[in-house]
Amino acid sequence: MQPVTCKITSIEKLNTFLYRVFLQPVEPVSFKAGQYVSIVMGENDKRHFSIANAPTGNQIELHIGATPDNNYAMQVIEKMQNEGVVDAEIGNGVAYLRENSKRPIILVAGGTGFSYVKSLLEQIVDLQLENPVYLYWGVKEYSHFYFADEACGWANDHKNIHFHPVIELPEAQWQGHQGYVHQAVLNEFKDLSAFDIYVVGRFEMAKIAREDFVKQGALIEHIYGDAFAFI
Repeated sequence: MQPVTCKITSIEKLNTFLYRVFLQPVEPVSFKAGQYVSIVMGENDKRHFSIANAPTGNQIELHIGATPDNNYAMQVIEKMQNEGVVDAEIGNGVAYLRENSKRPIILVAGGTGFSYVKSLLEQIVDLQLENPVYLYWGVKEYSHFYFADEACGWANDHKNIHFHPVIELPEAQWQGHQGYVHQAVLNEFKDLSAFDIYVVGRFEMAKIAREDFVKQGALIEHIYGDAFAFI
């Protein structure tokens, strides 16, 4: 895929480790909801980040989790801040939304993987799809739900969308799901054979989730996640 030069139109720090970035490609591009961009850092160095918006408009939204000890992401943020432009391959990945499927949908996101499901959800809403959608977003602590209001808003505004926040290490007063995010799905659905399941998160989480979902009836051809290409 030929890289496209993108201007950095905005970099906003959402919390201590997360940056919301908007890219403006200098030429028209196309992608599907759920695909990712590859930022070109060198001849053999491309850094991958989920696209956080539906394929409407003319900008690309990214949510980049970056701390000083995370060179993979922090070097990208520094390049964007210092140079104001990047070259990017736009529209990589095969875990895009199956828009013609009539199956109910489970979205499983860990941490900043929410950016991936945000793209899917925006497209589901834009297309007015009526599939039941169950969003499970897992984080380590409550403060990491950086887009909780938006997720709750989708659930409140659309009767087919259901939001289930999951906290791995909750405070004592937390009344919702706790533990690993994929385990919350297993606890809620004893038979996963009817679902399209989209998974995003750390590779080890994605691997375990897929294995456990299949044990509970999920069809492997209906489990989507770009992490699976690397594990």
